[in-house]
Amino acid sequence: MANIRERVKAGGKRVFQVQVRMAGFPARTATFPSRRLAERWGTTTEAQMIEGKHFRGAEARRKTLADAIDRYLEHEAPKLRDGRMHRYTLPWWREKLGRYKLCDITPALIVEYRDRLAAEHYRRARPGAKRSLLKAGEEAPEYKRKPNTVNNYLVPLRRVFSVARREWHWIANNPMEGVSKLDEGPPRTRFLSEEERAALLRETGKDPQLHCMVLLALSTASRAGELLNLEWRDVDLKQGRMLLGRRPGQQSKLETKNGQARAVWVQGEALRLLQERAKTSHQDDERVFSSPGRRGGRSKYNYHDPFVDAVKAAGIEDFTFHGLRHSAATYLAQDGATFPQLKAAGGWKSNVALRYVHLAANDMKDLFAGLSEKVGGAGDGGKSHDP
Repeated sequence: MANIRERVKAGGKRVFQVQVRMAGFPARTATFPSRRLAERWGTTTEAQMIEGKHFRGAEARRKTLADAIDRYLEHEAPKLRDGRMHRYTLPWWREKLGRYKLCDITPALIVEYRDRLAAEHYRRARPGAKRSLLKAGEEAPEYKRKPNTVNNYLVPLRRVFSVARREWHWIANNPMEGVSKLDEGPPRTRFLSEEERAALLRETGKDPQLHCMVLLALSTASRAGELLNLEWRDVDLKQGRMLLGRRPGQQSKLETKNGQARAVWVQGEALRLLQERAKTSHQDDERVFSSPGRRGGRSKYNYHDPFVDAVKAAGIEDFTFHGLRHSAATYLAQDGATFPQLKAAGGWKSNVALRYVHLAANDMKDLFAGLSEKVGGAGDGGKSHDP
């Protein structure tokens, strides 16, 4: 219950001091010029304590966003499969908003800095950094973040506030609920034409390891990360089958994008290249694709630079390694693969595979046009005629 005391200040001014105590919560005290206001505050505070909001409000006034991010990065991010993205993006929010108390962070404030994030220019390379390709005196180019990149910055911040509310009980409401993502436009579905595919394979054929990896991606709709983590124990060269998704060196931990392993079939030229690669692989390396390590041994294969060079040499524009996965899915859809088959082949949980079905339908436009002309008749507007 609220305890109200009447006090007289110097000069004869009367005030009413109210104190609220409840088990499990810190005592709260406030002073008002009238008993009515004191009683109202006491009743409201008691109700908030019962709902657990008062304690959270106290924590929100004491903790900063930097406190929340630091705790999250130390205890929560290591549990996540995509924790690396959280460790990369959250420091930006810590630098910009870390000084703010959690109670002072509003949706409007986050939206303001979301827009700053989208508008600011940044550099990827630093002169003098290890493995930097910048020459002496050369200035690194500037870039602006795309909408999908900005949205990737919002996801970890949303999770920080979610954990702070549900598990740490630092805040009563998640301010991210009032923050929307930027419009990313239509999904990217860039795939290789027959001419582009032939040109690219001619260039990658000059590098056996790159060629094998590219052909596997085109033949199995695999992601780059899945192929980089692939180990020989997950490859059945006789049956022509690969198990994608097991984290290197572990028996059961999965590392696919959605956390589910899947088996894919390898046939034809891709299987032949894989068999040839098995004959020349390093005995001390379980990985199918690897590069010499800086300190001896082997490390993950650095496919990015040689792939970019091959794409450029082939005269192909606006194409990334992930486009090989788009290409494989599109080819499957064009050959008549059903929606469930596409989901199984690519390991999609969501309806992402529908985009490839739609692409295949677009390719059928001319065929349907011919069919319509045939069944509707030429030059008669499709009108039927009585015999």
